[in-house]
Amino acid sequence: MRPILFHVFGFPIHSYGVMLLIAFFVAVWIARRRAPRFGLTPQHVYDAAFWALILGVLGARVLFIVQEWKYYSTHTHELLSWQFAGLTSFGGVIFGILGLYLYSRKAKISFMRVMDVLAAPFLIAHAIGRVGCLLNGCCYGGACDLPWGIHVEGHVGLFHPAQMYDSLMNVAAFGILLWRERKTIAYGRSISLCLMLHGTARFIYEFWRAGSDEQVREGLATSTYMGSLPITDAQVAALALVLAGALILVYARHRENSARKVAAVEA
Repeated sequence: MRPILFHVFGFPIHSYGVMLLIAFFVAVWIARRRAPRFGLTPQHVYDAAFWALILGVLGARVLFIVQEWKYYSTHTHELLSWQFAGLTSFGGVIFGILGLYLYSRKAKISFMRVMDVLAAPFLIAHAIGRVGCLLNGCCYGGACDLPWGIHVEGHVGLFHPAQMYDSLMNVAAFGILLWRERKTIAYGRSISLCLMLHGTARFIYEFWRAGSDEQVREGLATSTYMGSLPITDAQVAALALVLAGALILVYARHRENSARKVAAVEA
């Protein structure tokens, strides 16, 4: 753990924020190289990434505050923290997608194509961001007696480096997606596979995750459960991502079949 990397003129430079910036620039670099294959230009990538970044960070912060309202309702002075302290990936994904949609409408380009281009870069960006979680000391797993267990500041014992489990699963998802794209580049296929793989990885990750830091302080071993269901709130959201990916795939295939029928009639 190393939440603060160094200080510049007395101002702390947080490792989590640095890793988020690295993740963003790596994702943009990869997306820029992918753009021509999807009929887009590098400028489209730069503009789309800017919209996704602004709304994504905002959404990640807002959803985290909603998720941890019990804490923030009594610590209102921390609501407007600008130190990248307290973000949730689901909020980033949801608002980031909203940003991409708004940009595609403004630029009059295919929203699905933009999503396809950014699908693989998103997986790598998320994997890098999880390294930031590890350095920051958040999102760790439950108690661990394995050789790779990690120490967490303020807690006794060793914990699963769940952040790295999630990171490695998303790197694997990135590899699978690129392998699939080597066979074919089709409308909606990349983003649908991305959502299904990322959602599956997040669902699995939650079995290790100890929960929010507030919950750990209160002595809870796992994340908050969804009512009487034996899965967490985050796992429900992860399943929603998988379902969204599946629905996009069905829509993309229907669109292809319709296009083939039209072409056959015209021929």
